[in-house]
Amino acid sequence: MTSFPSAKTGWRARTISGTGEVSASRRAFTLVELVVAISVLAVLTGLAIPAIDSVQKERLARQPVNELYLLAREVRVRAMSEDRPYQIVIDGEGFRASRFLRPYSGIEEADTIRIELEQLSEREEIIAASEARGIQTEVPEPPDPRKEAVREGLKFFKEVAFPEGVRVSVRFWNDIEWVPLQGSEYRRWIFQPSGMCEPMRLRVEADQSFFEVDFHPLTAEIRSERSWVE
Repeated sequence: MTSFPSAKTGWRARTISGTGEVSASRRAFTLVELVVAISVLAVLTGLAIPAIDSVQKERLARQPVNELYLLAREVRVRAMSEDRPYQIVIDGEGFRASRFLRPYSGIEEADTIRIELEQLSEREEIIAASEARGIQTEVPEPPDPRKEAVREGLKFFKEVAFPEGVRVSVRFWNDIEWVPLQGSEYRRWIFQPSGMCEPMRLRVEADQSFFEVDFHPLTAEIRSERSWVE
């Protein structure tokens, strides 16, 4: 049966079979719409995947920069509040922050610090156990917040490892060109009690992308940055 246009249906009429189903021409038109929608979705997906990949690459290169920036701020505050110099040692595996105690030590300093911290922890456990039994091992002193802060600074030691596949180069004020940190190569970034630090530039490369930052010598803030992602 064929229906005629009414005021509601306007200009378009539909042909309906005796069973009440829409004709094959209408079904074919719906299939065309579906194919077009799938094609558009495929194109959009193809455009989105490279964009997401670029964001992930940039995030991988920026991660060490963010962690170094936060650590530099913490180390600078400690150096000023404790009136003691601090350092961040950077090599190809990551960076480590601690009190600056050994100007002429090498890359093995991290192992030395770990051993000393373990020995200090054992000594404190022995003292605490002795005091719990009523044995006084040291002459008690009135609390001094400044001395406590300085003593606590000796225990400060933070390590951050670079993600796999990351390559790092640095350039201090006396470096003529970028220094790749590979093998036993490392650099020491010093923070003085005055709050000043050496001017330093860091470049992180990872999977066809790089992120480069320049740290301010007075505040350790990032004063300029640039990045590139393929």
